[in-house]
Amino acid sequence: MASNWDQVRVADLLANGALAINDGYRVRNVELGREGIPFVRGGDIGDGTINFDVEDRIRPQYTERVRSKLTRPYDVAFITKGTVGRVGLVRPNQPEGVFAPQVCYWRSLDWEVVDPRFLYYLLTSAEFQANLDAVKTHGSMVADYVSMTDQKNFRLTFPPIRNQRAIGRLLGALDDKIELNRRMNATLEGISRAIFKSWFVDFDPVRQKVAGKQPVGMDARTAALFPDSFEDSDVGEVPNGWRVQPISELAEIVGGSTPSTKERLFWDGGSQCWATPKDLSDLSVPVLLETERQLTDTGVSQITSGVLPVGTVLLSSRAPIGYLAVAETPVAINQGFIAMKPKEGVSNLFLLRWTGASHDEIVSRANGSTFLEISKTNFRPISVVQPPQAVMDAFHERAFSLFRRVVACERASRTLAALRGTLLPKLLSGEVRVPEAEGIVEEAVR
Repeated sequence: MASNWDQVRVADLLANGALAINDGYRVRNVELGREGIPFVRGGDIGDGTINFDVEDRIRPQYTERVRSKLTRPYDVAFITKGTVGRVGLVRPNQPEGVFAPQVCYWRSLDWEVVDPRFLYYLLTSAEFQANLDAVKTHGSMVADYVSMTDQKNFRLTFPPIRNQRAIGRLLGALDDKIELNRRMNATLEGISRAIFKSWFVDFDPVRQKVAGKQPVGMDARTAALFPDSFEDSDVGEVPNGWRVQPISELAEIVGGSTPSTKERLFWDGGSQCWATPKDLSDLSVPVLLETERQLTDTGVSQITSGVLPVGTVLLSSRAPIGYLAVAETPVAINQGFIAMKPKEGVSNLFLLRWTGASHDEIVSRANGSTFLEISKTNFRPISVVQPPQAVMDAFHERAFSLFRRVVACERASRTLAALRGTLLPKLLSGEVRVPEAEGIVEEAVR
């Protein structure tokens, strides 16, 4: 630790008015509706992000009740009950919201004493997390919990304000680039979904040709691939000449399993990626680059489906149904998946978008008393309106170019996040000075 950087008791910052700590609002059901102020729960806080686009909202007539709990830009929120310590930052472009009781937030009141962006990085640091771990309750009967009183007794390192600002600015440049990549990917994903919906759900090009119009947004060569009439089928009206097929005709449908976790030969020193639905749960885009756990070759031999190739489409089949990703690394899977290996001529991105668009149909075929699960047996017969090969190829060409850009942005963001994770403890401890790190960061964000 840098000798001139002292640890400060959080209660002292509260006492001198530099910092405020507040918890969430204990909402009543009658106060919730579909319009009003976003009510943000712990599950809406991700890796540095906070989702305000939520269904539950504080009704407008109860605004005065929650006014003291409204968020402000640069509030730093973290979960205090359950998954203790997951941190998110309220960004300036986000709306006001209200947090649930299991979320606490810290707010800099005096930016000449506590830099708000530095505060965010401090709360993501190993030092802060160690403070949480030292006081949070543990037990089989109750969820982990950290009280407000415990937080006030924390001792944390606060460098001089000029150093706080420099650290916040430097690490913020990495996060700004990550956020830019996230917005770019959201746009690219939206375009890809919109094309699929237009071509294969709403059949817009066909409807426009039926009406004697040129299909919007495509060249004459692509438009010529679509028919100008419909025909009846078992699933209703479909473009003339297109076939209704079970999904099993477009992809090989397989599942996975979990080798015995007691057998070290299956796990120790393994290098083969092995996925569970948890690996998909926090993905911001449907791209699986890595997994939390790895298997040995001996472990993989215990799974009938083995290692699935790059390009396989993965769908979580239970608890919950609907996590989706394309494997960008060879991967084995556990029993919580339905995996789709596209057959010859079938676009894996067509399968990805079809699965997303067919979520309600898939869930309707699920069963189970404890939790819903869609079995391979019930999944394989689901109908797909399969276009001719030329249309499939035209879609894949467009979707693939978008997808490769998404993958590139996601890889870049992972690299930036790893750099941030490496620099954070070194900057906070004073082991690395800001001028030493500036060149590295500038190169990374170009």
